[in-house]
Amino acid sequence: MRCFLLALGAAVTAAAVGGLTSASAADLPEAMPAKAPMMMAPAYDWSGFYIGGHVGGVWDHRTVTTNNIATGVAVPLGTGTGNLGSVTGGAQAGFNFVLAPGWVAGLEADVSGAGLDGTTIVTATRFGTDQHHNELDLYGTVRGRVGYAVNNVLLYGTGGFAWADEKITRTQVTGVFANAVAPVSETATQIGVGWAAGAGVEWGFAPNWSARAEYLHLDLGTQSFTFPLAMQRNDAKVNLDVVRAGVNYKFGGW
Repeated sequence: MRCFLLALGAAVTAAAVGGLTSASAADLPEAMPAKAPMMMAPAYDWSGFYIGGHVGGVWDHRTVTTNNIATGVAVPLGTGTGNLGSVTGGAQAGFNFVLAPGWVAGLEADVSGAGLDGTTIVTATRFGTDQHHNELDLYGTVRGRVGYAVNNVLLYGTGGFAWADEKITRTQVTGVFANAVAPVSETATQIGVGWAAGAGVEWGFAPNWSARAEYLHLDLGTQSFTFPLAMQRNDAKVNLDVVRAGVNYKFGGW
């Protein structure tokens, strides 16, 4: 009997321990499935060669001094100022490379057309009346660019060389001045050269496409235009202000 009771007690104890173990395992929460790693969007690649086009507005601010050069010494005859505006459009090409994370540098050249023409000086003297008509229909720049990019948005400054195709036509409207007899006209042309500086923002809206808006100031210095018949010289100091928008296509990183 004693042996039977001992065996029965051992069996009851084993059953109780087994039940508690099963219950504890059942109460454990199920394991959470592992989350997939988050995929980060790749940084926009600003490096590479690009071409594009632009359109906007250009304003011509100039001061023109007319000099009598008949004696070999320039004698100022009169000074006039002009402020003209025109639609402008053209093309640009360049390349960018990444200097350091966020920093972008590059070189760009552009050429633009414009319709800037107007009469700067009309002079009436005892010799008659003459007028001076100025035109600027083509200009361009070669500039460096340095900017800071926040992924696909680039803020940049730019500066470099500027040029413009300038022309002035002097017309003897009435009377005679030196050997210029009305209604004779004389035309002189010059390639004005100087510097350009500005700033802009560019937005990469697709892997190979970007849009931009920028402002440029061009200082073309003072150019001289000589009219042999009238024995006159015009000294024209010209500045341009340009506001334009453009689109570029990039051929790929490098």
